[in-house]
Amino acid sequence: MDTIKWNKTPFYRLMAAMVLGAGTAIAPLVLLMFGLIQFKIMSVVGAEATTSAFGIASGIASLAIVVLTPLGGMIADKTHVKMGRRRFWIVAGSVGGFIFMMALAYAQSMPMVVASWCIAQFFYGMVSLSCFAMIPEQVEEARFGRASGIMSSAAPIFVMSGSIIIGIYAATPVELKIAVVSAVQLLAGIVTALLVKDTYIPAGQRQTQNGAANPFKMGFKNFYPSFKKYPEYTWALLTKLFINFSNAGLTMLTLFYVARFHLSEAEVFEIGSYTGASILLMVLAGLCGGWLSDKFRRQKPFVMGASLITGVCLVIFAAATDLWTVIAGYFVFNFGYGLYNAVDNALVNRILPSKENAGKDIAIMNITTNLASSLVNFVAPLLIAVGVNLLGDDGYTFFFILLSVCSVISFLAVIPIPEVDAEKKEAEVQAAPVKA
Repeated sequence: MDTIKWNKTPFYRLMAAMVLGAGTAIAPLVLLMFGLIQFKIMSVVGAEATTSAFGIASGIASLAIVVLTPLGGMIADKTHVKMGRRRFWIVAGSVGGFIFMMALAYAQSMPMVVASWCIAQFFYGMVSLSCFAMIPEQVEEARFGRASGIMSSAAPIFVMSGSIIIGIYAATPVELKIAVVSAVQLLAGIVTALLVKDTYIPAGQRQTQNGAANPFKMGFKNFYPSFKKYPEYTWALLTKLFINFSNAGLTMLTLFYVARFHLSEAEVFEIGSYTGASILLMVLAGLCGGWLSDKFRRQKPFVMGASLITGVCLVIFAAATDLWTVIAGYFVFNFGYGLYNAVDNALVNRILPSKENAGKDIAIMNITTNLASSLVNFVAPLLIAVGVNLLGDDGYTFFFILLSVCSVISFLAVIPIPEVDAEKKEAEVQAAPVKA
């Protein structure tokens, strides 16, 4: 790949295009979970069957992401067209996403809903993947940090804007909301492709690429880092997995509003317009937390404190008897989750076993998000039903208490991970005999 001369887009034009493309590709999938998909499923199966149908559908969709994401990456890398593989998939993904979002909006059966949802995820994933892949291809290494910081704001900005707009037009049908969201993304995808340059890889250079060492020839024997050699990696994986269990449970808030507070569809979307602003708090917490952890050279207190914040908020949800308590708890939860994500990502980067396999090891970490979402959505209807039988209420008290326990486990899993200064002192101790 070193012999390829990459066409480069001016930095700020590239970043503006990437934020537009990635942000609008991620936003529709997130906004679906803010009530759009729940009420769509309700229109297909009826109110009484919605909880179980949503749990199964969202579980399948989450598992589909785990499988389709690496497949999509391989397809995107192997696509060779004159307009450039990244630009091609930004446009093709936007068109495909629009088509299957419309199929989802007007689906009349659950198999059609689930199939359209999964395929739309694939196409929108190709758009965001292509945007993120253009960063290492076109940005010099000295600007990687700046580019990553800008890209991290893409999804929150567009998700917040979308949730506010959907809340303002709460009374419009779900089908129209989905159509507008997907149409905006289609337009944004085309504009993104027009703004950026891309590289066509000639056939001769492709042969050089294909002749490179294949990391999969060694099989999966060493795919996961050894716990014996790198125990901190597994502890970091566990803390991330369990905090994602806690966060995944928030997809049930829409049905929680209906079950406990008897809100209508329009009222639920109005609540979404209020709580959408909490995304700004999440971004702010992440920026401040990352800066403070660097300043004080401490990561574990921030990660552990953030885990406890989310756990307390989930207990508040479980005991809430009025809507405004839930809304306040939602804001605090997002503050804690934003703080956790920023500092935990720094912690993960610090304890990675090697730079050579950093991409694979980070990818394993990132799978925890979709894995947690899939598992929680599959078992949520069962847990809520158990809660109804145990406590005689709407079932969500038991559900949120269990999620708070996951936050506590996430807190405990951080304890065995060495702190920044502890690693530094250990390195100095090991180096001392050498100096002597």
